Amino acid sequence: MPYEPPPPTCHQLARSAEMLAVPERICRRRDCRRRHRCIWFFRATQQPCCLANLDAEQRRLLDELARSVADAEHFGYLASKIRMSSSYRETRALQDAGVEAARALVAVRKRKAYRAFEKMRAAQPAPKYEGAEPPLPKHW
Repeated sequence: MPYEPPPPTCHQLARSAEMLAVPERICRRRDCRRRHRCIWFFRATQQPCCLANLDAEQRRLLDELARSVADAEHFGYLASKIRMSSSYRETRALQDAGVEAARALVAVRKRKAYRAFEKMRAAQPAPKYEGAEPPLPKHW
């Protein structure tokens, strides 16, 4: 049975939205626009209110970034897909954004290890291929 990652938490969604400048650009809440942060959340879904203003394609991109943030936050786990840098340009950019957004979510006791993880990723060679990484076969 393949590993299914848990759904992104409200903090991971909020940091992803902030990385894409969603609060200051499309949020209808004045507090979020002024502070450039997600402050208002729906009680039922625990998601930032500004996500309701996104269309389907924008929401898909935000969910991809949120998965990347979740992988980066759990950088030491074996199931994390972000341990090494991708050799595809678009996938690498998404991973780098996830690593940067997850920096604020890492526990204090793990920050030293996370900085070492960021340095290790920065030392990787530049991407070789254009585009996004092809998906793995279904039997993996």
